[in-house]
Amino acid sequence: MPLHLNSQPGVCHQRRRHGHDPRQEPQQQKNKLQQVQSPPMELVMLLLLMLTLLTRPLSAFSNRLSDTKLHEIYLDEKEIKLSWMVDWYKQEVLFHLQNAFNEQHRWFYLGFSKRGGLADADICFFENQNGFFNAVTDTYTSPDGRWVRKDYQQDCEVFKMDEFTLAFKRKFDTCDPLDLRLHEGTMYVVWARGESELSLEDHQFALPNVTSAHEAGVKMLQILRADKILIPEKDLDMVEITLSKAPIPSEETTYWCHVQRLDDFVKHRHHIVQFEPLIKNPGIVHHMEVFHCEGGEHEEMPLYNGDCTNLPAKAKVCSKVMALWAMGASTFTYPPEAGLPIGGPGYNPYVRLEVHFNNPEKQAGLIDNSGFRIKMSRTLRQFDAAVMELGLEYTDKMAIPPGQTAFPLSGYCVADCTKAALPATGIIIFGSQLHTHLRGVRVLTRHFRGDQELREVNRDDYYSNHFQEMRTLHYKPRVLPGDALVTTCYYNTLNDTRTALGGFSISDEMCVNYIHYYPATKLEVCKSSVSEETLENYFIYMKRTEHQRGIHLNGARSANYRSIEWSQPRVDQLYTMYIQEPLSMQCNTSDGGRFASQSWEGVAPTAVQIKIPIHRKLCPNYNPLWLRPLEKGECDLLGECIY
Repeated sequence: MPLHLNSQPGVCHQRRRHGHDPRQEPQQQKNKLQQVQSPPMELVMLLLLMLTLLTRPLSAFSNRLSDTKLHEIYLDEKEIKLSWMVDWYKQEVLFHLQNAFNEQHRWFYLGFSKRGGLADADICFFENQNGFFNAVTDTYTSPDGRWVRKDYQQDCEVFKMDEFTLAFKRKFDTCDPLDLRLHEGTMYVVWARGESELSLEDHQFALPNVTSAHEAGVKMLQILRADKILIPEKDLDMVEITLSKAPIPSEETTYWCHVQRLDDFVKHRHHIVQFEPLIKNPGIVHHMEVFHCEGGEHEEMPLYNGDCTNLPAKAKVCSKVMALWAMGASTFTYPPEAGLPIGGPGYNPYVRLEVHFNNPEKQAGLIDNSGFRIKMSRTLRQFDAAVMELGLEYTDKMAIPPGQTAFPLSGYCVADCTKAALPATGIIIFGSQLHTHLRGVRVLTRHFRGDQELREVNRDDYYSNHFQEMRTLHYKPRVLPGDALVTTCYYNTLNDTRTALGGFSISDEMCVNYIHYYPATKLEVCKSSVSEETLENYFIYMKRTEHQRGIHLNGARSANYRSIEWSQPRVDQLYTMYIQEPLSMQCNTSDGGRFASQSWEGVAPTAVQIKIPIHRKLCPNYNPLWLRPLEKGECDLLGECIY
């Protein structure tokens, strides 16, 4: 049910004069603290509801609102509990903190940071004045993270604060250029508490230096997340698909494969309704997938347990994705109308678990039993669900020059592929997991229908490879035959000294969006890379026109890329080639074969307009101070500063 908080939906009140810079406001402006006032009765009732949900057992609620609307996490892993509810109608978030204060603490702050640092952060300070926790101040920090300054526009709306807890609300978008807009991607929540007296009445004061893990920290969260999903079926079956005492090699990168035969439950058709990761070596296991073996019902598979490079040829058919996980992800639950089919007549009982070990320190003697716990329903749901890979092919045909702030690479699912593979009514995408390796800083998938761009499928402007959630989408797009999907990943190579390449190793790069959708189709992979002919012509040009003598026309692609002496014009030439020249398309079924409707070599890329940031309609004079021209800040090729 919508939470009707106290404002008009989607309205940003314009408080800033055109051309006026709040950083230039005189020191003598009034600095009265925002005192907690008597909240409207509607907010009082909402707070009582939230407190009830936090304290009463879940079984006491017939509507089970707390199971779906309330999200929560411990900021310090044990005591300070942050809970929040998203009001999509009012475009607001209600926050509640338990145990924020105790007898030793005079103040607490909670705020939002671009990538976890304290520079240019947006922070709400809550303070004890005269023995009462009764003051809140909306602040922002200096570019060096040392100073706190009072915001000219106060947007931390508190309606409860006592010696232990506090509750406040915040609009998605305050129209304040000093605030960070709440968004559906990864957000970095910073927090701290202390006992020293603050100088909040001053225009500027030093940011308190709190270093204890129990008194300060940062959490990566998706704040604007979809409601949690309940499993309506009561009688569920469960199976665990895990490694069995797999020895982790003392190598940086290993893909370990385990082929397992499932029990006799697969004789009957089920729907998978949830999968839960079981991670035994969190610092080593980077990501993992379960694949079904697409063989005949009675076809035997080798029970292999070893390095995937030596996987028996017969097990190559174990390639249809069933479940997947990457660092930062948690349990994934299917919507009540769909489930992933497993079992039934003609179903092969074998699966393959593939685990990517990232062991940069090359530790020896480690054993791993990671995998998945999968819950299944015998009651079949309305739709069969499936998983599809979007993005870039895993190949060294794609390269990223060193010294780049945010170099973009795009993988295409072109209109001809969806036209060949999707049903007339299209598919509904309900889940998405964005994936890169170490250099990825931003990922998005755009949706095109003819020459019209529709709403994005998923976007994370502050992506972190340490927080790769499988996200249930609040907006669930319908993709029709003939639509195109373009997944773009941005990479930071400022610390690299040589060209990064696409590939499987953790030191290589990937660009993938795993989408969960229904109804299921035969399309398993819709990805691209630059065509072979295009790349050959590029190396000829670089050798003969740009005089890159290290290039060998019949040599390895990786060596040719890494022999190039990069300059900004050459970086621009590479980028232009990738977005304009023909593609090699992977429009594949689960057995690795391509759809036979046409040739998939030399396909034209989807025309994608470069977006230049524009003022949002709700905030006509909005000009965020963190958005700077390319020549004045660390910005990507779209002109957007993402740091």
